[in-house]
Amino acid sequence: MAQQANVGELLSMLDSPTLGVRDDVTAAFKENLSSDRGPMLVNTLVDYYLETNSQPVLHILTTLQEPHDKHLLDKINEYVGKAATRLSILSLLGHVIRLQPSWKHKLSQAPLLPSLLKCLKRHETVQ
Repeated sequence: MAQQANVGELLSMLDSPTLGVRDDVTAAFKENLSSDRGPMLVNTLVDYYLETNSQPVLHILTTLQEPHDKHLLDKINEYVGKAATRLSILSLLGHVIRLQPSWKHKLSQAPLLPSLLKCLKRHETVQ
């Protein structure tokens, strides 16, 4: 999955109506995430989720483990500042938090928290 074209093909296969194909592709993504510590794959998954609302991608994102938690929170933080993606990205964050990941304690120190507070303040002053 090192090449972007490969990732794109696999992403489209995640939404396959065939359960076996989805399971195989999900396993391939999880295997890649366990061996690749960088942010690129997580960023691609978040972008794809925002474009498609893909439930299999949501499942992968909500089950991320360290060190990908930082990449996910950074990407969410990036999108919280954009009005066009704010609602979708907050929905993703809600899904993640509801599952109470082992790294939930990191939320209080993440740059995302001040961004969320700033977003709430802005919303409060507009109303």
